[in-house]
Amino acid sequence: MRAFFLILAVMMAVPAHAAEIRITFPVVRKMMADQVFTVEGKKYVRGDKSKRCDYAYLENPQVGEWNGQLMIKAKFSGRTAWDVFSRCVGVGDAFDLTIVATPLVKRGVLVLADVKVDTGGKDSYYIRKVRKALGTSLEKEFGLDITGRARELIEQKDPKAGYLRDLSGFDFRQVKLSKDAVILDVDFVVTIR
Repeated sequence: MRAFFLILAVMMAVPAHAAEIRITFPVVRKMMADQVFTVEGKKYVRGDKSKRCDYAYLENPQVGEWNGQLMIKAKFSGRTAWDVFSRCVGVGDAFDLTIVATPLVKRGVLVLADVKVDTGGKDSYYIRKVRKALGTSLEKEFGLDITGRARELIEQKDPKAGYLRDLSGFDFRQVKLSKDAVILDVDFVVTIR
């Protein structure tokens, strides 16, 4: 009986709120489509849909893991040109690329750091400018609201249940990647009332 109380006392002395949330890559891709690739499945990194001669966007993202980093394969389309008599005069290109980055969580948002862009051996002055601009742009602008989405999922209201769930103290400890998922080590408390 003493051993039971000793084990119980030890367990109560160390709070253990840690949990692991595994978000599989198909779900990450869906989250990206809902939150990042929002204009007809595209993520504009320069200009917008209305700028027919001056734009750049990514589309058709595929998500995976490569050497412990997040890998995003996408198609890039862009143009830097002037509208001269309703014709675009300038440079532009479309090609497949691979983005590799370290995922971090800042203020509840999954962001990218150390972004590297590979164009599969395709090279030109325009492509070099694109690689540099994309690396900078994605580090500043890319973000997936992980905390908000986790709150929605955990606090989902079930009118038949007769109780509510509240999420609090949601803090990230670490972001890891496996071959099939983004893994978030988190601390949180769910209060059922």
